[in-house]
Amino acid sequence: MENMEANTFNREKLTLDVLKEWQSLLDETAEILSVPAGLITRVDGNEIEVLLSSKTEGNPYPAACTSQYPNSGWYCEHTLKSRGLNLIPNALQDPQWKNNSAAVGLHIISYLGMPIERPDGGQFGTVCFLDNKQNAHNDLHIRLVQQIKKMIELSLRIVLAKEEINRRDRMLDALCNIYPICSYCKKVREATGNWVAVEKYVCDISGAKPSHGVCPQCYEREINKIE
Repeated sequence: MENMEANTFNREKLTLDVLKEWQSLLDETAEILSVPAGLITRVDGNEIEVLLSSKTEGNPYPAACTSQYPNSGWYCEHTLKSRGLNLIPNALQDPQWKNNSAAVGLHIISYLGMPIERPDGGQFGTVCFLDNKQNAHNDLHIRLVQQIKKMIELSLRIVLAKEEINRRDRMLDALCNIYPICSYCKKVREATGNWVAVEKYVCDISGAKPSHGVCPQCYEREINKIE
């Protein structure tokens, strides 16, 4: 099986407050659309999971259920591959979906879903709403789901921004501390007791990689040596 890209947005990174907001979006939208199921799925490597599932009557999809990816057979997989709106009014009348396990086994025959992108452009998963009766939805429903998609993607950007702020705060805290540096070779002693090059020390703290150059004073000195 093809090795798919890992998804760095796991449950720990998303935090409870983010997941709570998303859960509320699913519950309220499923009620507005009068459908039994609203889902947010997440793709991670060779697996697709139901990250969140609406707490609505008749919802056959429990949160945390998973399937292999690709070849899951899920409506959401087609949404991810098409990278756009996926609307199935009645799977039983659609040659592509009439034998699908969701349609035949669960009698979930209508699907409205959109892909969710991560801030880096990779795929996070989908947001979708499913019905056990024929449902072509309308433009208002589609625009509503589009707004939910945008809100989720904005949440992902905020999570990433907070993570970067925290990383920089840790870097500043570390750089504000006094650290021992050798007067001769300029190596820095880490907390482990190891002496490392100052470039490595700064890189480990900040993630910044050094780009070596020559300052004007050293340039003049070296030129004078040659002359």
